[in-house]
Amino acid sequence: MLSLFLCILILITFISMYLNFNFSTNLISYISQVIVGYAVIILHIGQHTLPIDLIVTMLIGVILLHVKHKHLLQHQKSTLFLKRLYFVVFRIVVFMLACYYISFIPIALNVIFLWIAAIAFSSIFTFICYVLCSSAFLNKKAPREFDTILVLGAGIFTEQVTPMLACRLDKALRLFEINPNATFIVSGGQGPDEPISEARAMQRYLIHNGVDPHNIILEDQSTSTLENIMYTTQLIQDAFSYKPKIVCVTSQFHIMRALRFGEKFNLKLSGVGSHTPYHFFEIALIRDFLALMYQYKMMLTIYFATLFFICIIAFWHIPHL
Repeated sequence: MLSLFLCILILITFISMYLNFNFSTNLISYISQVIVGYAVIILHIGQHTLPIDLIVTMLIGVILLHVKHKHLLQHQKSTLFLKRLYFVVFRIVVFMLACYYISFIPIALNVIFLWIAAIAFSSIFTFICYVLCSSAFLNKKAPREFDTILVLGAGIFTEQVTPMLACRLDKALRLFEINPNATFIVSGGQGPDEPISEARAMQRYLIHNGVDPHNIILEDQSTSTLENIMYTTQLIQDAFSYKPKIVCVTSQFHIMRALRFGEKFNLKLSGVGSHTPYHFFEIALIRDFLALMYQYKMMLTIYFATLFFICIIAFWHIPHL
């Protein structure tokens, strides 16, 4: 009954993200549902039962995503993106089932295979939570009050912004329409293969779209998301005599990692996500998902250790085939 109750809580969070409720579109909501899901997995392993309730919850989450983004099936590029993403998930599922099956074979490493299968299942659940939350950030309404718009850079190949970076800037410009007195901070340095800094390219794009150059502050030293936030924090401390209300704009797959770094540097940010081109979306999703979860490595270490301990206990109660 406890696991069913916890799954209902997760499902409520899934539905609130599907409906784009602002109270559920934040890191606390995301990591809370992940922890609750991990608790359900531990309960089922301890009781040596299959997590049917959590599997059903996950399937409902996937269905909600498809209903919310049904347009993905109407275009060739987005359909190919879904196929590539599902192929990756399919391989993880096959690997998980293989490990789970091997755990029943009387060999010395049964508990290891059961543990690996549980980690693979946990990863799929966490990824579904991540995609649902990222989707909610894409459709999140702008905060009522803000005076600074922080736009994070992305790699450029010429002196013009890429389509993905243009999506971020267009989203920022829509926010600027809400508050024309807001100040832009464009953050992004110059990589070894970039002709100019990302910040400079973003500045030119904004000026071309009618933004006063005096309303744009450049942060052109950063070469990573961590440095984006670190250098922006220093810049804000130097340029502002008060604590500005900042909206961070970046791609929807990227926004949670930016907010996480904001927490680390005590920079209070509200996040709004922008659209991402589909030709490499699955790579971006998986990469940033792993990068985000790495920021919770202490939590994952405790969970994996607990999971291993529970697998050892449960293993002795699982009948051998």
